[in-house]
Amino acid sequence: MRRVPFHRYTFEDGSVWTEFFRTKTGYLLRFPGLSDFEVSADGESVVAVPCPATGDMTVEHLYNNQLVPLALSRQGRPTFHASVVTVPGGAVAFLGKTGMGKSTLAASFALEEATFLTDDALLIDESNGIRAMPSHASVRLWRDSVEALIPEEVAEAGAISYSDKARLLAGDALRYTDEPALLLAAFVLRSEQPRGVVIEPLTGSERQMAWIENSFLLDIEDHDLLARHFDWTHRIAEQVPTYSLDYPRDYGMLSIVREAIFEHVATPP
Repeated sequence: MRRVPFHRYTFEDGSVWTEFFRTKTGYLLRFPGLSDFEVSADGESVVAVPCPATGDMTVEHLYNNQLVPLALSRQGRPTFHASVVTVPGGAVAFLGKTGMGKSTLAASFALEEATFLTDDALLIDESNGIRAMPSHASVRLWRDSVEALIPEEVAEAGAISYSDKARLLAGDALRYTDEPALLLAAFVLRSEQPRGVVIEPLTGSERQMAWIENSFLLDIEDHDLLARHFDWTHRIAEQVPTYSLDYPRDYGMLSIVREAIFEHVATPP
């Protein structure tokens, strides 16, 4: 195994979240202090090697939210950082980096007039249009969002060691669907905090860049994979209307944001 990782994911403070190494049989992904994961070259096999103090719930969460999307990218299946909810006729995706409010917005839909398909990893299927595929039936939220939005009857999964976020399980109140849905639009979350809801169309190059910037990609040095990924994002950006979305981060605004999105999808410009 190469001693120096060929890629790292880091937090804003510079601390390391994930290190990517090459091995003789594929890859090793290291989450320092939590777990290693051995991934086959084709992305078809993943083996966890957790640290002694890491619980099963934490390993399962890392596997579902980090390893599965990255492994799928190695298999040639485009996967993106996005939450997805249903709207009449299909679904919409919310793209954006961690902390932009994707999960909070998705949960607000699922608590009201919609269902969610995935909280943070959007797998695209292109066999019959651009379809969003369902993921695991849970949503992760910070405690302030839980206190502001979530009724007591929504169950929580066990705690994970590396995050204070709550993992909320789908049910009668927090509705989930395991049916694929045609992706009608995507909204890239911004954080300029305008006074109201602002939805603006992205240009062709902006659309593709939005999808590229929010991609899961296991091997950023594999030129063939990068070329395929460029083709994926081009096709998706061409077929899925993609907009920027910004609004005041006030829980009281969420119903107005939902209404604006429903109206925008029903009567696109």
